[in-house]
Amino acid sequence: MSAGEHSLSITHREINGTAYQIRVYGTRSGELPSGVKLVIVLAALVLLCAVLAAIWGTNRFLIRFVFQKISGPLVVLSDGGREIGEGNLDYRIDYREKDEFAPVCQAFNEMAARLKASVERTRQDEESRKELLAGISHDLRSPLTSIRAYVEGLLDGVARTDEARRRHLTTIKTKAEDIDRMVSQLFLLSKLDMAEYPMEPRTFRLDEFVTALVTETEDEYRGKGLEITVESLCPVSVTADGALLRRVLTNVMDNSAKYKAADVGRLRISVADTGEDCRVVLTDDGPGVPEEALPKLFDAFYRSDPARKNPAGGSGLGLAVAARTVERMGGTIDARNAPAGGLEIAITLPKEDSHAKDSDC
Repeated sequence: MSAGEHSLSITHREINGTAYQIRVYGTRSGELPSGVKLVIVLAALVLLCAVLAAIWGTNRFLIRFVFQKISGPLVVLSDGGREIGEGNLDYRIDYREKDEFAPVCQAFNEMAARLKASVERTRQDEESRKELLAGISHDLRSPLTSIRAYVEGLLDGVARTDEARRRHLTTIKTKAEDIDRMVSQLFLLSKLDMAEYPMEPRTFRLDEFVTALVTETEDEYRGKGLEITVESLCPVSVTADGALLRRVLTNVMDNSAKYKAADVGRLRISVADTGEDCRVVLTDDGPGVPEEALPKLFDAFYRSDPARKNPAGGSGLGLAVAARTVERMGGTIDARNAPAGGLEIAITLPKEDSHAKDSDC
């Protein structure tokens, strides 16, 4: 036994008549043999190198295949955000890869498009507000100037006879009524825009409603130089606010009376069943409007040509009120130049379902 070894125990055994001596050896103080120590150290070094190599390889893989793949689209998104932030609302991300970032880039482009549309609507609303204020100022100034002039004439004694004073007072009354009418239209327009105007819908026969309205107002409009006729009145029922629908139709009729081309103008009204809806068409024989002006015809205070910019022709609110009112009743209104000349206003309203089967035209 070497000097570094130590016998832990000795045991004697006899097997098949043969005596055996069994000795168990161990190192001093529980120390491992030097060879075992070397093997353990080498194994630890190999394991440490393997762990370091795995970390290095994982790092290289993440940098090359993951981080670089993420950083590219992030830079693209960052550039897009900076462009939008600087006011370039036409900027769009051109990302053609088919990966997880494609939906993100598409959502960015949709957001940019919605933002541009929102900004454009805000700009248009601001322009409309300025035009509205300018229109109100312009259209109020004309009758107020006339009222002041006639009042000053009365005060200065220009109207020396009872007949002259009566003419002055009649003119003042007419101008005051014009102002009252315009303020009423403005009030209704603002309430309709804010959806605060009360609606009282009821079901009635549209053809009978139109016939009654024309019968009631034909003498008044004849005095204004407008002959109104009805034709092709299809029996059809609607659910709508009768008072507001009356205002819509009279606003269109007033518009035809103001802008007639001859001393006596003509207006034709028809009612048709289009299936799910019904359609009221009012066609005059006036001068019509330029094609490019048709989309703006229902804007407040808009007058489509120089002839219609005469303050005596009206405020330009009538068709705007008509459009807002029809929209509140769930319908549509549009304008076009009639094939035979003049302007054609078509009003579409939802038809009452319970009466749909009664219509035969």
